[in-house]
Amino acid sequence: MKARIYTTPRQISANSANTFVSLSKLRSFYESVKLDIATTPSLNFRHFRFRLEDGSFYKVKRKVRSLEALRKYLVWMAPLDVYYSTACWLNPELLGSRVDSDLLKNIMLSCDLAFDIDAGRELETLEDARRQTVMLTEFLASEGIKIRYCSFSGSKGFHVICEDPWKDISRENPRERETEAIQKRKCLISKAKAKGLVFDEKVTVDPRRIIRLPGTLNSSTGYVCTVLSQEQMRSSIVEILKYLRSQSSIAPWIQIGDDSVFQTAKSMGFRAAGGVRPKPQSRLYYSTFLTSNIPKTRLKIPVLEFDCQWRMKNILSVARRVQEKYGLGNLYVLSDGDKISAISLKAVCRRRVEKILFAAGSLNLSQSKKYGCTYTRVGTSLNSDGTIARREPQLIMTLRSKLKGQASRPHAECLASMGIRIDREMTTFCGPGKEGLELIHAAME
Repeated sequence: MKARIYTTPRQISANSANTFVSLSKLRSFYESVKLDIATTPSLNFRHFRFRLEDGSFYKVKRKVRSLEALRKYLVWMAPLDVYYSTACWLNPELLGSRVDSDLLKNIMLSCDLAFDIDAGRELETLEDARRQTVMLTEFLASEGIKIRYCSFSGSKGFHVICEDPWKDISRENPRERETEAIQKRKCLISKAKAKGLVFDEKVTVDPRRIIRLPGTLNSSTGYVCTVLSQEQMRSSIVEILKYLRSQSSIAPWIQIGDDSVFQTAKSMGFRAAGGVRPKPQSRLYYSTFLTSNIPKTRLKIPVLEFDCQWRMKNILSVARRVQEKYGLGNLYVLSDGDKISAISLKAVCRRRVEKILFAAGSLNLSQSKKYGCTYTRVGTSLNSDGTIARREPQLIMTLRSKLKGQASRPHAECLASMGIRIDREMTTFCGPGKEGLELIHAAME
């Protein structure tokens, strides 16, 4: 049995799964929210996508010709998250994939230059992300690139959106025009990286990326994605978060006086000023976690995580919807008192796992993106003196469904060893047996 010492990452932020909110509150929010046309000119050439309450994405199927038309869509659909395309397309409502043979679905007119700066791998805190954003704006100014706006994303970082510096691309073939736009962005990225700037290169280089619409909610925190002036960007992160909190007070699930979003900021390394509860004295306990990796393969299993505070019927509703959509087979639903885990034995690639977790609003999505796999607590957790800190997760129920594809043999045998009945008659297994399981032993705080 393979094991190594590892410190399990903490959740950086809450997730939409544990911030369930009524559609009426969302509709009321979007009826009153201020949307600024200056941030998204040429609305009728933008492609819009909404993330709905069930975790699915809705593509707006008509041209959005005005802010009022967009507001009607927001009130009608009551989305948790709202995104728009950084590029302008002749037929945004028909936008297809890059390999689609129908040119009418892929005629790009122009493309904003977009940067996404997050606290994560290279940047540890929100303050780091703010400093990088300021340095980036100075670099862009030196290159003669006009910045349209800077915004706080509502969660882990900032966005910088610029006017298209290469509007004069003259190629008539739409595919060649898009390819040239990508190449020009790659050249600029190389210059920025040489200056030590840190940002998500994939967002910048790809004309088909979507980005959060300013003035709309970020469902992971309840903050509003907010445009910030250059003066505000140069102030401390403490002042920025105070301003953001005042602007987000109308968000449906943030109550006046609630400091949960400030606690989120603290977990990113930001030490807030007065008004935030002091951090409790830490206490260590020892746990064992099972990774989602299937040994001797590049495949993984999807494990959905939800907060216990969310209503069970809502958890099961989301789990069943995702189970059916992705052919996950049986979902083994366990509870450890803090989280509800729905474990599928389906063997899929990492990208597919993250797509499934995103659709479910799973708490461990950021964990999967950062570490390449997820970690599920198994067995009893012990205090440093050997007493029981947390009981082992208990099976609540099994959501039965036919599996489409292969299942992980080692994970199936692990669940079986925990006394969970595994339906094997319709299952094709991959990976070695139980001896190949990857367990992680961690000291938790």
